[in-house]
Order: sequence, then C-alpha cells, then structure tokens
Amino acid sequence: MSDPAEGPVTAARVEWTGARYRIHLVRGGGGGISVVDGGARPAEAMAALTARGVSAEDAEHCVREVEPGFRASGPAR
Repeated sequence: MSDPAEGPVTAARVEWTGARYRIHLVRGGGGGISVVDGGARPAEAMAALTARGVSAEDAEHCVREVEPGFRASGPAR
C-alpha cells in the first residue's frame, strides 16, 4: 500500500485508538499531513513507520510515547 502524500517524513506521531494504532505523518516538500493505520501491535506500528521512511530509532521513540515498555529489540527489561 503506498502513501498518497509525497516528500520525506518530517514528523510522526503514534496514537492508540483502543483497538489499533493510528499514525500521523507530516511530510516536507508540500506533502502535507496523512493519517494511516499502524496495526494492532506495537511492532506493527513500528514496521508501518519504517515502511514510510521513518528511521528505526525514531520509529521506536514514537511507539514508546504510547507504549513506554516497548523495545524494538525484544521484551521490556
């Protein structure tokens, strides 16, 4: 599935809706803002972010904003 917005992602935010994650992407170069599905699990949200050009480090940070115990490399310590 391709994202209709164009340009690099300049900001991202993940939100939990109670059943799924919603990802808000802000794109530079006049691409605007888009909201996309982020899946039902934190790892799915992270994968959705990285698939849209967000670095793994930034994606993990975004997911941890709503899931503080999330670690991309494995379970929380």
